[in-house]
Amino acid sequence: MRVFLINTGTELLLGDVRDAHLSFIAQQLLALGLRISEQRTVPDGPAIRDTLSQISSSADLIFMTGGLGPTSDDITRDLVAELLGLELTRDEGALNAIRERLSRRDIKITDSILRQADGVALADQRGAVGKEGDAPRGAQILPNAFGTAPGLYLRAGINPVLSSPHLFLLPGPPRELQPMFRDFVLPILQSLIPEPAQIVRRIYKIANTGESVVEAAVGDKLLAVSGLEVGYCARPGEVDLRIVGGPAAIEAGESIIMGSLGESIFTHSDQ
Repeated sequence: MRVFLINTGTELLLGDVRDAHLSFIAQQLLALGLRISEQRTVPDGPAIRDTLSQISSSADLIFMTGGLGPTSDDITRDLVAELLGLELTRDEGALNAIRERLSRRDIKITDSILRQADGVALADQRGAVGKEGDAPRGAQILPNAFGTAPGLYLRAGINPVLSSPHLFLLPGPPRELQPMFRDFVLPILQSLIPEPAQIVRRIYKIANTGESVVEAAVGDKLLAVSGLEVGYCARPGEVDLRIVGGPAAIEAGESIIMGSLGESIFTHSDQ
């Protein structure tokens, strides 16, 4: 399954905000046997639609972050609906959740805030499944417990006359995206991938040894292990050695690494 991540927001490209989504989403997907094939960061505006149009034909699953808020530059929903030939319809459940949240905080409700309750749909905005044989009827609302902008899940081929991948539209702030991903996105992904492939990632941090020295010690032996992906990353005073693969390949790789470099490895985690 080819997975793409599109981060939207001019503030990312200006360096005003750092991307916090790639590492989080990649780690969550790895447990399901999925890898991100490509990440793109695009500014607010038509570039969102253009990028989605370019990669949709080669993607099975796309995550898009940002652009779901109440301001004039939050147009991800609109551009996706336009590209896929869908209608924006107001979801009553999302609308009530926004009103309740703002009421508790004594915040004035405005039309721009309420537009966050707009879902994309062909008919029923709830995304409910009809009788057997019915076409998918709309996007599924992903509740946001930490903000007013809900996420959206659009099933592959949501518009029967167009080809499209599975598409998740997620809020930009990490404090909103991460719990939404764990609580609502992961269960959907698990239903799409009932038997995930076993992919394991191991990292070995090696002290006071150069990158080329580490590779000379274990590189050829690791490359000879079928199904094992090997990577190196030099840092001040250390080298990170990373292996990724199935359980059998990881076990073989770890035996090689520990046998040659064990005394120089000071941790097996990201700490």
